[in-house]
Amino acid sequence: MQDQKPNEVLGTAVRFSNPLLSQKSKGKTGRAVYIEPAAQEYLLDLNGYDQLQVCKGIEALASTPSPQDGMASTTRPDFLKAKFASASVFNYVIKYGISSSAIIVTSIALNKAILGAQNEKSSERSALYTVERIGNQKFNAQSSLKEIDDLTLKTWRAKGATRKVNTRHAAVNGMLNDHEKAVWLMGVHADVAFTKDEFNEFTLFHNPSQTAKLDFYESVRDNLGITTENAKQLAAILRQVQQDGQPVKWVVHSQGGIIFKQAIDYHIKHFTGQSLHLNSVVFHSGGNNKRVTDKLLNKVGIRREGSDRDNPFDLVPNLAGFNHLSPSAICRSLRFSKKVAGNNLSTAESPHTLPFLSLEAYHHFLILAGDFKSAKHVDRYMQKQVRKGQ
Repeated sequence: MQDQKPNEVLGTAVRFSNPLLSQKSKGKTGRAVYIEPAAQEYLLDLNGYDQLQVCKGIEALASTPSPQDGMASTTRPDFLKAKFASASVFNYVIKYGISSSAIIVTSIALNKAILGAQNEKSSERSALYTVERIGNQKFNAQSSLKEIDDLTLKTWRAKGATRKVNTRHAAVNGMLNDHEKAVWLMGVHADVAFTKDEFNEFTLFHNPSQTAKLDFYESVRDNLGITTENAKQLAAILRQVQQDGQPVKWVVHSQGGIIFKQAIDYHIKHFTGQSLHLNSVVFHSGGNNKRVTDKLLNKVGIRREGSDRDNPFDLVPNLAGFNHLSPSAICRSLRFSKKVAGNNLSTAESPHTLPFLSLEAYHHFLILAGDFKSAKHVDRYMQKQVRKGQ
């Protein structure tokens, strides 16, 4: 602070310098932007993606009309007429003071009002959430339909949004998962993926859903290498894990596998040579191509914590991921496609939603659900595998 030039300091605040661009901020009106030390520290602790969004928001404040200008115009928002105000930027709220010559950013914090479960599910946002265990019930091959239904209420719940991964385990959910579903479902997947670990918390990177069509569009983009914002955000989170020095085990499901794959690809292209070896991963019913994914994982040093869990009747890894395109695989996938959608069916009947335990377990769940026709198809496939010696 003592080395700063006089015009670089305003009280305890210092001139804002974008840490990503290393340049002083000057708005269209020429008003200088200052930032308090605590806010600066918070900003520097964000992952690269979040930091970029917040920096853009701070720089935009330089053009905020001064209080007297705001008072003269009834068309400007109310917050521009106040001497102290706040602005919503991405997942954060920036509080600042404003005068005729300067903007002073006083604090930055997660905007809890817009994060977490929302009444309008399509307005939920991609963000990190700490999730805690609330019961001992776990999904296994002996689970009854009642016990499977109870997984939604008796296993996991969200504690709140967080700006970084502070747990040893983390997860990325798939398509059509609102916040509430993603919380319990990815907790179930984490329990199955890491059966030997004892943990009562994990971090969820919530991939929000707007509509099936938009989720599908995002998946196609990432599978084609046209990186979505979700994948860019996850790439920054993986880098932050590496920078913080604490290993994290990830389980990724469905579209989560596509996002994870593309996050690595984005990292390789923009941060060439930087390892991500403190991250490891398990793929459950991933829509990502396995050969492409393996090459990317090897380049950054991410190891697999376990084998992929893919139901042979699941169209997502088979067809969406272009992993199994034989005539028999296509027929199996299409025959069970309505179960993947899961409309008006028990969760246990889907070959995709819950973690794949074994064909014997899936056959058992279909019998419990009363779908003997589908169970017969699964039994025939199992007998065929036995004859092949697999």
